[in-house]
Amino acid sequence: MEGHLQPARALAQALTARGHQCFLVCHPDTETSWPRLERLVIDPGLSQTTPQSFIAHCRHPGLPFGVRRIVSDMVNMTNAFCQDAPRLLAENAIDAVVTDQMEPAGALVADHLKLPYVSFAAALPINREPLVPPSVLAWPYEDSPRAAKLNRNVEWISDRLTAAHDHAIADWSARWGLTPRRRLVDCISPLADISQMLPGLDFPRREMADNFHYFGPLRSVACDPVPALAIESDPRPLVYATLGTLQGHRLKLLQRIARACRLIDVRLVVTYGNALTPQQASTIDADMVLPWAPQTALLNLASAVITHGGLNTVLDALVAGVPMLCLPLAFEQPGIAARVVQAGAGTMLPHRSSPARIAAALQHILATPSYRQNARAIGEQRGAAGGPALAATIVERALMTRQPVVRANLHSRDDKELLSLVG
Repeated sequence: MEGHLQPARALAQALTARGHQCFLVCHPDTETSWPRLERLVIDPGLSQTTPQSFIAHCRHPGLPFGVRRIVSDMVNMTNAFCQDAPRLLAENAIDAVVTDQMEPAGALVADHLKLPYVSFAAALPINREPLVPPSVLAWPYEDSPRAAKLNRNVEWISDRLTAAHDHAIADWSARWGLTPRRRLVDCISPLADISQMLPGLDFPRREMADNFHYFGPLRSVACDPVPALAIESDPRPLVYATLGTLQGHRLKLLQRIARACRLIDVRLVVTYGNALTPQQASTIDADMVLPWAPQTALLNLASAVITHGGLNTVLDALVAGVPMLCLPLAFEQPGIAARVVQAGAGTMLPHRSSPARIAAALQHILATPSYRQNARAIGEQRGAAGGPALAATIVERALMTRQPVVRANLHSRDDKELLSLVG
């Protein structure tokens, strides 16, 4: 949840700075404290799923029952948004919609109300191509007919697992008389599809739509200082370990990471996203264990990162030029970790690896300069990608003109004149 809300907040901040009024359509239990952003809350009685129950289910996404629960939650949320969001948007005179790729209700409701909308990939883009492996698997990129066939077979299995959600999409599309949509990927905007990925991290894409745009990590302007860690005086390498806000409850894994770092005598700072009790956190043998720390500032002090492969952490590490050891746990994390490996910015291990194996991989990363060099080279693409400011410009152009924003024409003379008017 928070991994999607943080980049959305940065985009809203950029749009608000240009004079737009931004709203967040959400469940009333969604925890947000965004200045100048008004919440439009749906009727909680319309959904059996709450943010808290969804997070609880996502922490245990095993097959088959864990996935079935998560898909059921997705159906509940999409149905609730489709039932109540039209009223909320109409009552508040909403002119346009920016919707997360993972929630089809934004596209469905926007089309129903005849509003323009832009798709936003806060996570790994769901856009499919024959040679791009499904994100749920840690497969490397391979340009071959065999790879395309394997990818197609896994996508078929994935579609069967998420069929209930696809049925909800098709039902609402038919109920409102919209252009037929059968799957989540059919809800991507024809105007603009924006992603916070960096092109150097993604696998090669040969069939990318002309209106797809990489922008790099979308982050809020504010950056809090790191709490007093007393780490500058210690010459040993500093390793930062985080499993994000959703998987920070994995106590045994964090304990194994700590034992691995002791084996090679490096300093370790662990954050657990407020997902452990103080008593549990005290059993992690690290130099510092924190419920939370400003990630960007902490990464600037780190020599390496141990991560589950969440996109926000991976992008922040690349921008800081810090190599990674990825221990993917669920969802798109294997696919992100595979991209880190292929980009030469780190390595990957199964999350059940022993402390000795984690220690050996971490020591290899610290001793191999190319990992840091590759991470830094990809992170340097952020400046060219444009970040929140350019993302906001594309959103404005798409929503004002209701025409596709094409990469090849983005910086043409006519577009520059239009962007100067809205920016």
